[in-house]
Amino acid sequence: MATVKEKFIRFLRWSEKYTKTDMVYFFKGNFWLNLNRAASVLNGLVLSTAFARLLTKEEYGTYAFALALLGVFSMPQTTALGAGIIKGVARGNHRLIFEGLKKVFPWSIVGAIALGATAAYYYYMGNLVLAGCFILGAVVLPVSVKNSIAKSFFTSKGDFEFLARFNLWRTPAMTLALVLAAAFSHSALIVVWANTLGNVFLGSLMYRQMKKKYDLTLTGESEERFATKYAFHSGVLSIFGYLSEQLDDILLWKFAGAAPVAIYTYATTPVRELRALIENQSALALPKFARKELSEIHATLGFRIKQMYFIAVPLIILYVLLAPFIFSVLFPQYTNAVALSQIASLSLLSAPRRLLSAAITAHQRIKESYVMIVLPNLIRIVLACVFIPLWGISGAVIALLVSEVIDFAVLGILMRHAASPKRKK
Repeated sequence: MATVKEKFIRFLRWSEKYTKTDMVYFFKGNFWLNLNRAASVLNGLVLSTAFARLLTKEEYGTYAFALALLGVFSMPQTTALGAGIIKGVARGNHRLIFEGLKKVFPWSIVGAIALGATAAYYYYMGNLVLAGCFILGAVVLPVSVKNSIAKSFFTSKGDFEFLARFNLWRTPAMTLALVLAAAFSHSALIVVWANTLGNVFLGSLMYRQMKKKYDLTLTGESEERFATKYAFHSGVLSIFGYLSEQLDDILLWKFAGAAPVAIYTYATTPVRELRALIENQSALALPKFARKELSEIHATLGFRIKQMYFIAVPLIILYVLLAPFIFSVLFPQYTNAVALSQIASLSLLSAPRRLLSAAITAHQRIKESYVMIVLPNLIRIVLACVFIPLWGISGAVIALLVSEVIDFAVLGILMRHAASPKRKK
């Protein structure tokens, strides 16, 4: 007699003729991704609630600004590593990660030097808090870049179970460390240091687990080469993407001060968490996309996007209704962010764009990658530079919404072009 598990698997296989999806893979991957996301949201809620009570708006704004700028110096290297191994690791060529580390490591030294120069600048300007944040970031940046390949490796393998299990204890540990740092110091500098050192330690543990689980050693050759050209271009492009995402904080810091950065962060953080929930399908699709032709992927994308809207639209409505209650109970210091947060939730309508970008990324298309990253993000940078000095936080939200609509439209055009039978790689 068939077990309950076997019957459930048969049911999932039967449902595939309607969903047009590998439902066993989808259900298993979504289970671990959603479990991981639920834990992340819960811990993020605890952290946000604690910070709202333990840090002033000025201290929290300084913390958010420091993290945004730290990412600018590490994002190109970590993105290059991940992009260079996606296709090879998805096809079983694990050892090319070591080739990637050798090629990207010198650039992490360059990033560390640049970050050290930034620390010197803020020291010269008399801002010892930011100088202290950035000097530690410069010291640990090469290690952080090396550790980042572990997450890219597990994602490329589709090993979401490991990532979820690891994060189920990693995230609470980080939350506890940051809350304790804020409680005992009430200082942005100490909290940034706790965040930086905690991530380095836990990233090193994930790197060791990767080598152990897949029996990876430094000896031997890979069957496939590290995608150096694509990795380089991805690293360059990530500067545009990351800068456009963090430019809001940077410009608000420049034109309005630390407190508006804190208000904007609290307005958009819940929306980012909801977007991540919708975009789980994109992460699940990446390893599958790497094994299929773009024309085959394009044929089913319309159906996949409709599926994502079945999640996005109810979430927006529910969030708009509940946001006033959530803020009044959890973040009473930030109730002036409610209306902004409700408006920002409309950005969830563009969440399916991640499915389109995952298809292009999985096939390492350089020209399409430049267009899909540079054009929308350049538009967002221009909009932010115009709207934020004029309207402050409201301008940042408007720039966010307009740029994401443009991003979605550009990705749709690019995907249609890339999947065209006449298009040559």
